[in-house]
Amino acid sequence: MLDNTIKSDSSIDVYLDSDNQKAYIVVTRPSENGKRCSLEEALNALKGKNIVFGIDEKQVQEAVKENNWERKILVAQGITPIDGKDAVLEYVFQSKTNILPKIDEAGKVDFHNLGLVNNVRKGDLLVRKIPSQIGTPGADVMGHTIPAKAPKDINLPRGKNTVSDAEGINLYAAIDGHINLVNNKIDINPVFNVTGDVDYSSGNIDFIGSVVIRGNVTTGFSVNSGGDIEIQGSVEGADVSAHGSIIVKGGITGKMKGKVKAGVNVVARFIENAVVEAGCNILAKEAIIQSQIKAGYSVKVTDNKAIIVGGLIQAAKEVESKVLGSQLATQTTVEVGVNPYIKEEYHKLTKEQTAKIKEFQNISHNLQVYNKSGIAVENLNEKKKEILIKLLDHYTVLRNELQEIEGRIGHLEKEMQRYQNAEVQVLDVAYPGVRITIGDQIYVVNDPVKYTRFMLEGGEIRTAALR
Repeated sequence: MLDNTIKSDSSIDVYLDSDNQKAYIVVTRPSENGKRCSLEEALNALKGKNIVFGIDEKQVQEAVKENNWERKILVAQGITPIDGKDAVLEYVFQSKTNILPKIDEAGKVDFHNLGLVNNVRKGDLLVRKIPSQIGTPGADVMGHTIPAKAPKDINLPRGKNTVSDAEGINLYAAIDGHINLVNNKIDINPVFNVTGDVDYSSGNIDFIGSVVIRGNVTTGFSVNSGGDIEIQGSVEGADVSAHGSIIVKGGITGKMKGKVKAGVNVVARFIENAVVEAGCNILAKEAIIQSQIKAGYSVKVTDNKAIIVGGLIQAAKEVESKVLGSQLATQTTVEVGVNPYIKEEYHKLTKEQTAKIKEFQNISHNLQVYNKSGIAVENLNEKKKEILIKLLDHYTVLRNELQEIEGRIGHLEKEMQRYQNAEVQVLDVAYPGVRITIGDQIYVVNDPVKYTRFMLEGGEIRTAALR
């Protein structure tokens, strides 16, 4: 009897995903008397489809098993490429484009300190570049290489007054100054410009270089500069200090609030009810009125109606004005012949010296008492030993400090003799109420004096005609 049952063997179908990264096989179910598919046949089927990379034989073996017939089994997988990493710039400083007031722990808002200025010093690191990283290529199941995405490089944002290292990895400040980020490039400016007033819109200014202010410096605010300061308006009861000079196109006023202090010169149209100090010269065009003035060299008022009236004027070498004092006999004190800064330090040191001498004498007395007691150190208890050691240490420290102070005082005393030829020049008139001190000598003006120089001669203050 003939068997009419149709005989069919297992077949192998191979499938690929769209990017040829994965290959699958499906083994069909054979008929009852059909031939089963072998591992070798499955591998040959893959080879016949040009699948040669990433084949997992264990998965192929699983695919030909009876329990996996008719199922789509992943048998080969390519390698996905790893794209390269782009270079990244790491900014060491913080760009201050959004100016916000500081808030303390108590929640109080400080509108005076907005942090507007980005100070940097020469050699400071500004930007660090994290270099790009090359990617790793991949492959599809047919063995074709899949290239990785090439990384992008990026240049350092080098602008004015910046410098990079030889590798182009780090960007540094080439000068002291203020950071500006312009068109994605970093500039370092040696001058900081304030376009308007120094007030709540700008906050206090603290800059390592020079500062130019187009407006005024208003009450309660401060400007501090490591260079010069130019103020095109006025100073109104504010603190302004510069290592260099301060030039004020308007006046300096303040009801004795705040202070204007320069390491070199102060120049202003007028000074009224203000505290002004300069390491060298103070020059006012029109007037100095009821102010405390201290200059390391000279104080001059230069206009045709120049006047100094009221307050205390101190200068090492010279004070000059057309008018000194007023017809109302306003008390006006002028002191020359001694650098006021040296004089101030001298008085401070002599006061400190007196206090330290007293303390030194007390310690010396206590040590003498111990010596007279005849008690050996090894016989003292620990507490008394500790007290004795501290006394001896303090004795040595005080002795050294007193020697240093004595040396400094001697130096200052010599410095105070440097300006014995100091003068006060009155180009028009000095009124009663004016008190002039040259060195340690005092002259009180009792009657109006015209066209006069006040100078020290023969140990006394004398008057002489103008040169």
